[in-house]
Amino acid sequence: MPAQVAPIRAPHTPDLRPLIAVTTSEVRRSGTVTPTPQGEPPQREMALGLRYLQALEAAGAIPVVIPPLAIERIEPLLSRIDGVCLSGGPDLDPEGYGERRHPLTGPTEADLDAFELALARAADARELPILAVCRGLQVLNVARGGTLHQHLPDLVGDRIAHRQQQRSSDPTHWVSIDPSSQLAAILSRNRAKVNSFHHQAVATIGRGLVASSHASDGTIESLEALDRGFVLGVQWHAECLVNRREQAALFRSFVEAARRFQPGTVPLEQVA
Repeated sequence: MPAQVAPIRAPHTPDLRPLIAVTTSEVRRSGTVTPTPQGEPPQREMALGLRYLQALEAAGAIPVVIPPLAIERIEPLLSRIDGVCLSGGPDLDPEGYGERRHPLTGPTEADLDAFELALARAADARELPILAVCRGLQVLNVARGGTLHQHLPDLVGDRIAHRQQQRSSDPTHWVSIDPSSQLAAILSRNRAKVNSFHHQAVATIGRGLVASSHASDGTIESLEALDRGFVLGVQWHAECLVNRREQAALFRSFVEAARRFQPGTVPLEQVA
């Protein structure tokens, strides 16, 4: 007997802003938090740069920050939103893609990794629009079975400073974009100058994904899905560059895809 299915929710009207879930980029331990005299006592905290939220709001969305939740809360969450933005943050634990830890792999957060990988897979299964930024690109790749280079300088040297010292609003190197890609169509160009704040990068590309841009040293700078609608990740911090027309267009395209998203159905037993 086929499983029963239930509609998730009624499609919203075009004039309503889509609701975008934005993952927490970092979890900070109490010992690293500097208290203020009038503030809360030090405790384990979630942190997210405001520029993600500002970029999404300016593009026409209502962003909602999502902390690491119990895995069983993911389906009820996804039933209420129109898109997922996977934000930047710390290194992924290489155990998640079957490799040993490199000596220069940074601190990792097991619960953050587990939640974001499960969230990416569940959002993917629902065919929700996904925009992934920096760590988010790496989460998307690993969620689809890909792997990472744990310390990029071992592979490409330091001809390009992938962990730049300049401000995040200052682009520092060029990426070449596949002219046939969705990214090229969105940015309306085949080259773009970007910022860079990472030391890990895509190694093996995950299922159904394709590299759509590269740095001049060969580093994969973006991925997009071939097997469904809007699933796009960039290795740079596009949220810090939305004063540049092409980077603002990335957020507008994502929000428009979320606006057009039509909720499907899922088996009743998956809805908590």
